[in-house]
Parts: sequence; C-alpha cells; structure tokens
Amino acid sequence: MDDSRRVILIEFNELSASLLDRFIADGSLPNFRAFREASDVFTTDAGETGATLVPWIQWPSVHTGLPYAEHRIYHLGDAARAQAATIGSVLSEAGVPVGIFGGMNVPVRGVRGFRLPDPWEADARAEPASLQPYYDVTADQVKESSHHGRLTARDALKLAGFYARHGFRWETALAIARQLVAERLDRGVRWRRAALFDRIQYDVFRTYARAHGVRFSSFFSNSTAHYQHLYWRNMEPERFPDPPSGTDHPTLRDAIRDGYRAMDRLIGRFVKDFPDGTLIFATALSQEPYTGPVIRNYRPVEFGALLRFLGIERARVAPVMSQEFHLLCADEAAARAAEAALLALEVDGTRVFAARRDGAGVFAGCVYLDPSVMERDAVDTRTGARARFADLFYLVDGHRSGHHHPEGVLWIRTGRGCVHPEPVSILDVAPTVLAMFGVDPPAVMHGSVLPVLGAAQRPELVSA
Repeated sequence: MDDSRRVILIEFNELSASLLDRFIADGSLPNFRAFREASDVFTTDAGETGATLVPWIQWPSVHTGLPYAEHRIYHLGDAARAQAATIGSVLSEAGVPVGIFGGMNVPVRGVRGFRLPDPWEADARAEPASLQPYYDVTADQVKESSHHGRLTARDALKLAGFYARHGFRWETALAIARQLVAERLDRGVRWRRAALFDRIQYDVFRTYARAHGVRFSSFFSNSTAHYQHLYWRNMEPERFPDPPSGTDHPTLRDAIRDGYRAMDRLIGRFVKDFPDGTLIFATALSQEPYTGPVIRNYRPVEFGALLRFLGIERARVAPVMSQEFHLLCADEAAARAAEAALLALEVDGTRVFAARRDGAGVFAGCVYLDPSVMERDAVDTRTGARARFADLFYLVDGHRSGHHHPEGVLWIRTGRGCVHPEPVSILDVAPTVLAMFGVDPPAVMHGSVLPVLGAAQRPELVSA
C-alpha cells in the first residue's frame, strides 16, 4: 500500500461541462483552465434517469462504486442507515487516515480521521466532537427549517468563536464584512451568501485536513448547483418561454457566472495548499436549462404549527432539502399515525404531502404545485379542520430553471493534459482512488480502474 500518497476528491456538485468551457474560453476561470491542462479529462455518465437522477443518489454511487439498484440510498438522510462500503471506509480499514467534509448522503462506516456530515442528515454527529458546534449552526442555516429562521446573535458568536480557532483567515473575514455591508445597502444581494459559505467551509476543511494528516479526503460544495437551479433563466432569458420578471434583482443575471468564479478561486486554493496531492475534480452529474412547466416547492412556515394542526404528537422534525423533511417519531405506532395524518391533508381533493414510513420515522414532502394554492384552504380530511394554505406553507424559492443531466465532469490532475473521448461511469471513481493507494476494492464494487498516472492497472480490478 502507498502510505505517502495524498488524494483529494473535490466535489463541486452539478457543474456543467458546457458552462466550464464557455467561462474558460472567455477568461473567467484561469484556475480551472490550468487544472484541466494538467489533467486526465473524462466525461462521466451518472447511469440513472428520471427520479433517480439526483445528486443524493449519484454521490453515494461515486463513493460506494455501486449503482442505485444496489446501494438503495434514495432520500437525503438514507445514507445514515446504509451499510455499503465506501472509499473512506475501505481506506480507513487499510490504515489510511481519511477526511469526509460535507459529502452528500455518503454512507458512514468507521472513518478514521474526521467527518463533517451533510446538512440534511438527521441526528448527525460530526467527528471529532470539536466539529459538532460548527456543524450544528451551519447545518441549521442551510436547511432553513423556517423562512423566519435567522442566524441568532448567540449562534453568530458561536460560529465566530469556532472559526477563530479553526482556520481563521483575514481574507475570508473581510469578504464576510463586505457582504454584510452590501446587504445593508441592498437586500437583493443576499444570494451571494452561498458562495461565501463555501469559503468558510474550505478554511475549516484545510485546517482539519492538515491537523489530522489525512491521505484521502473529499470536499463537497452545492452553492453553484443552487444558483443554476434558480437563475439559469436570468442568465439566458432568451432560452425560456417565461423569461424573468422585471422585479428580479439585476445581479441575478451574473449569479451563475459568479458561482463558477467562486469555484475557480477554490480550485486555485486547493492547488496552492496541497501541492503534493493528486487532486480529482468531479461533478457526478450536471445541469442544463429547464424550459418545461413551472415547478414550485412549498414548505411549512413553522413545523410545530403544522404538527399541531394535524394532531401529530411525539414527533421531532429534521428538515431536509427544499420541500422535504423527516419526522422522527417515538415508535412505529406514532409513525403510522403521523403518516396517516400527513396523507390526510388535501387542497381541493389533492393530497398536499407524499409520505413514506420507515420504522419509527416518516419521510415526507409537499407535492402540491399549483401556483394558485396560496389562496386556497388546506383541509384535514379526517376532522374537517381547515386552514389557509398560506398560513401553513410558504414558497421555498422561485422558478426552477436548471435541471439534472446525467453527463458529468471528471478531471484527475496527473500533470499531463490528456482528454479521454469515451464516457466513463461514475462507478469508476471509487476503484480508481483505491488503486492509487494500492488497495483492492471490495468484490461487490463495480467499475473500472481508469487509465491515469498513479493508478495501478491490475487486470483483476478492471471490469470487462
């Protein structure tokens, strides 16, 4: 086993190859350009379509080397119960220190090093315990458990104290100050916070990666995927049958490009901070413009009020992404009652929720998408109780204008510029990383060891 190698998997969720090409060509992304010119460049296939083409399924596939049909991790939060081996668990068992920082829905099995769970994992525990205060505050902000929820002064002080002890950089502090001043002058630029959060995340990641001497680590970012979902219509209004309204903030036209520039700065920092490492940039899947019917997502204004309205007792809420959430109940009987209560809520004869019980838990999400719903009444069909929909729910975000595409980006920085024309599977990532350490993948792990420098090409590891 090669115990001197360092490999970092840079997971920039859903970045588009076509947008990378466009922004590199116009000079916006100098670090991506240099990275690509020094890499083995692959196009990946996510291997899924329709309802299973979503990042909380694809990233588990990247880490386990298994397709969805075998790892069966479907909803955000499912990975906490999954038993599949991952790159991190296999390397940990082989004695390699590992750090997983924010990996989306990545199964947890005996990581030797550090781990920051993704924000959507219910009852998540960070490792080591020193990461927990940081995780608690940041995860709550990302999930936005209520649209009234804001960063309290107490949480801000807690976060500032942690940051000061773990990776404080004057440049990031100055960027935070500038953002807060800009928001005081113009509330319309709050969207920039997502990319700023990634800067803070990277500072903390770098501190823990160095402190723990990890040899394999992964770093996950979702900010630019978020911008693409919401603001593609603002960037290219001519491609959409329903262009943005005149009320949209003018800065949103450049939101996606600004997101890519933020990712470019992070790429530059990875190269500078880890000059001895093999850096792997992966997107797992990508996005393209969505020009179909308008999709709107709704979320409870206040979960406690909704549960009281439906008579749901002995349940705790763990928000997930957008309109989805977990109900963690006291026992299976309470979960069955909660599932029935959620499914009983209707508007004009249409169910408001999709809900699925699993043991003492229920995974649910609002599915009612009619734009006029806010002016109607929601009815508990068991009791006849009524409430104005807008009193129970709020619109999570505006029009979705980017949606998922199975093609992804995989650049492995080997020091040579080599473009591989044939698409490869995202299942190839796990065996390739293990081969870089001279570690055999589990027999159940699919995929091939890709033909890159530093990955041993052993016939028994390469699928037919």
